[in-house]
Amino acid sequence: MTLRLTGAAHRAFTGRPPAPADPFLAKIYSDMAELYGTAFDQERFEHANRNTFTDMARGLLDALPPVTNPVGLIVVASAVPDFEPRVSAVSYLTDALPGTPQSFALSDQGDAAPYTALRLAGQYAAEGQADRVLVTVFDQTTVPANPGPPRQGTDARDGAAALLLSAEGSGAPTGVRQYGGLTPEDAHVLLREALPGGAATLLLGGGLDPERVAVPAGVTVERASAEFPCSGVWGLLADRLADFAEQRLPVFLADYVPQGTGEEKAGELSFCVVDFSAATA
Repeated sequence: MTLRLTGAAHRAFTGRPPAPADPFLAKIYSDMAELYGTAFDQERFEHANRNTFTDMARGLLDALPPVTNPVGLIVVASAVPDFEPRVSAVSYLTDALPGTPQSFALSDQGDAAPYTALRLAGQYAAEGQADRVLVTVFDQTTVPANPGPPRQGTDARDGAAALLLSAEGSGAPTGVRQYGGLTPEDAHVLLREALPGGAATLLLGGGLDPERVAVPAGVTVERASAEFPCSGVWGLLADRLADFAEQRLPVFLADYVPQGTGEEKAGELSFCVVDFSAATA
């Protein structure tokens, strides 16, 4: 059973005024930093945005069309866990949405996390365990440690995207593929080979170079903003959803997560298609 994209939303979030570090969180992160050989940056924490996943999840629900039918599964995906362990976006969304959904969070896979979330959601749907799914993707800059997460530069922002999917209805069918053990060169070659002939749109994450993909004629390439390392392509999909639906063309999303440095290091290529050409009126 194929999940179809029926709605999407994307929100960016500004920072909060600087405030003294929460003693409870400061103690947790100071102890963790010492345990893992990094440094807790209290000044950075005091000036951080401090938008929790729950804060952003609330904003996503406001941006989505009203969800009135029961939801069977909720997946929260992110590159790094929420900095605030005392609140849970999974619990918030489970309570806020209709039905009695199964729910879980998925992290520590970098930009591959949203693709893994979609692939798992598809398996739940195929086994008849969830015919309506919400996948959320979060980027959070409040990481009070040095160094910060990979690819989270000084231009990073807090942002989140949501995908509402259904096993029935008129939405665009989705499909996901993931490949491990690839060098950057192998990843670009494999992505190029996976693209079909004819008109389509390709949304690229920061780990891929449009020039190295050498896309076929008729494929339009758009690069996701580096401000949102994990949610970038999904936010772009949500922001352009009406345009893509009107164009009725396949939209491909791709991210590559390198492991280590250098061309010889292996990484993971994640690839998703949202086929608006197969959506029904």
